[in-house]
Amino acid sequence: MSTILYSAKCVLLTAACGALLLAGGGCGEADTNRPQPSPSALAKRSARIMAADSAIPSRRIPILEERLNGRVWIPLDEAVAPMGLRLHETKGRVAIGDSDAAYKVRASSKEAMSGDTKIDLPDAPRQIDGELYMTPRALASLLQTDVKWDDHTSDLHIRMQDDSYQTKQILIRESDLANGPGGGFKPFAQVDIDPQEVVRYAKTFVGAPYEFDADHYTKSHRFDCSSFMRYVYDRFGVDLPRSSRAQSGMGTKVDLDSLQPADLMFFYTPGRYDSNKVVGHVGMYIGMGKFIQTYGDPGVVITDLNGYWKGRFLFGKRVAR
Repeated sequence: MSTILYSAKCVLLTAACGALLLAGGGCGEADTNRPQPSPSALAKRSARIMAADSAIPSRRIPILEERLNGRVWIPLDEAVAPMGLRLHETKGRVAIGDSDAAYKVRASSKEAMSGDTKIDLPDAPRQIDGELYMTPRALASLLQTDVKWDDHTSDLHIRMQDDSYQTKQILIRESDLANGPGGGFKPFAQVDIDPQEVVRYAKTFVGAPYEFDADHYTKSHRFDCSSFMRYVYDRFGVDLPRSSRAQSGMGTKVDLDSLQPADLMFFYTPGRYDSNKVVGHVGMYIGMGKFIQTYGDPGVVITDLNGYWKGRFLFGKRVAR
């Protein structure tokens, strides 16, 4: 009899858990997230993407809308295109950037990376018909900017980012690791480096292949723009962040006419909106109107600071003296 009663209780408990899950609740370790609507529960809709507070003409994009609650899903590639950014599938995730990864997301996961900062998205991205979609509030959290949806006008307003005036000065973190010539990492103002030595070391990598979101050079023998700068400076005891945008917050701002060898140079990618100037690339000034960088084939190269690159230049940063 006790066995029968025990079995009956298990059946009742299982049924109760199922009812809670259907109602959006949870039971034990069950997933309490709201169930995702099936593709059949989504309706296609035409929307207009706009650069907020900008006179730049808008353009129309396709979006998906949940039939039951009206929540909208924006194709991620369309949302980042105005910033001159592209999507790259790499290492089981989607990385967004120009010559290095500025943001990283994964389908069905709320964990994401904005630069070097780990963030939790309010809504997990969804993969539909091979394309990644995000809600406006998740986009705002990822891009760290205002993203607003107007249901009445079908307008998606994205406030364009502008890194042109990046003057933030951050001391490079100290470390007990004796990786630099000074016997360990020090705040940048205390790191005394011969700029010509930095430049000479950087030049030894000319021809090294480019790879977006490259692993550490000792593993991949490849660089993207920011991993190259980080690897070079690491030899001299300066610990730079991994992304070009994060690196742009280091050191002291330097204008184009004041660049000295070993200064970092930050560029933006001309996008569809001129009001958008987000750091998307980094190189190193080597003197005589030239800089060293990796931007694609053929890999690490020395480039003339010509009109094209001057037009993309935002600012320089001096991260050591």
